[in-house]
Amino acid sequence: MTTRAEIAAKLDDFSFQKMNFGGFLMNKRAKNSHALWTRASDKGVTELTLLATRDYGEGNVYDVAAFTLDRKVPEEIISELKQQAEALTDRVNLRAHGYVYTCLEPWDGGGTIWISKKPEFRALSRPEQGVYVIPIQRLTSTGEPRWLAWAREGDQLNIAIVYKP
Repeated sequence: MTTRAEIAAKLDDFSFQKMNFGGFLMNKRAKNSHALWTRASDKGVTELTLLATRDYGEGNVYDVAAFTLDRKVPEEIISELKQQAEALTDRVNLRAHGYVYTCLEPWDGGGTIWISKKPEFRALSRPEQGVYVIPIQRLTSTGEPRWLAWAREGDQLNIAIVYKP
């Protein structure tokens, strides 16, 4: 079984980041993520807790997930958040909110990417308790998202889903 520590150690290796975050523009995403990861002193890997899932067919699967930086999300919070996430997913089009988080980027969009203009699901977060909520658009054929890499730079929390641990 893969552990948080094993994945965190692998993230030090550019080739691992390239496999998970590479792709377009001569691996620019992987290069930027690797640079952020290696310079950050406050970083790690955590597990996602799925709160709600919608399968719209043809590989279009979206999730609402919660995470903390240093532990599992407490059970009492999970049960509350699941109810809230399901209710919100029934009211709001999750397809218009899901994001892929394919490289280390601001968890809230940082005002630079479109997800920053869609705060409804992130509003379920409880930062004072260290619990964050994000809407996810799954990559096709990667399965259920489980692992999340994070790195804090200044006050900005950056996250990326590690689909291939």
